[in-house]
Amino acid sequence: MSLTAIEPGLLLAAPSLGDSNFEGSVVLLGVHDDDGSLGWTVNGEVVDEAATIVRATGLVKPSEPLPAGFSRQALRGGPVSPETVWILYRRQPGDDAVPGSITVGDEIGVTATAEALAMLVGGRGPAEFRLLAGYAGWGPGQLARELAEGAWLPAAADAPLLFEGEASTLWR
Repeated sequence: MSLTAIEPGLLLAAPSLGDSNFEGSVVLLGVHDDDGSLGWTVNGEVVDEAATIVRATGLVKPSEPLPAGFSRQALRGGPVSPETVWILYRRQPGDDAVPGSITVGDEIGVTATAEALAMLVGGRGPAEFRLLAGYAGWGPGQLARELAEGAWLPAAADAPLLFEGEASTLWR
């Protein structure tokens, strides 16, 4: 199986994976090259309300109102660097460019820049987004080996599935 055939895409953790960090996980694969792979668990456990996390960054005063999208729960995006905040968003024609974005297909983008977070806090940019804490990473050749062993089941990246469905039932 060629990795380029599944990128961009979703990786569903097979029951045989045997890694408690990813049991029942759906990972959005965003980058794969000779240096390794980068993705985000899109159905991870709840970390906190997105508003609480954004307020902890100091970008927003405690009493300052936030756009409606920050009322959602922030999820664990992976076991690597759980202190980082990633923005998973639905790309729409005509949206302002979101700084530092990794595009995943036509409708999905991911970024971790402070500028992008400030943009969302200011009510600009994509209306549909989720905050993820941390990411999933693989060293050179690691993901290819895991795929060959059947530890991950590839699927197409689907924006409606990611943004209109319930994250907790995504794997099922």
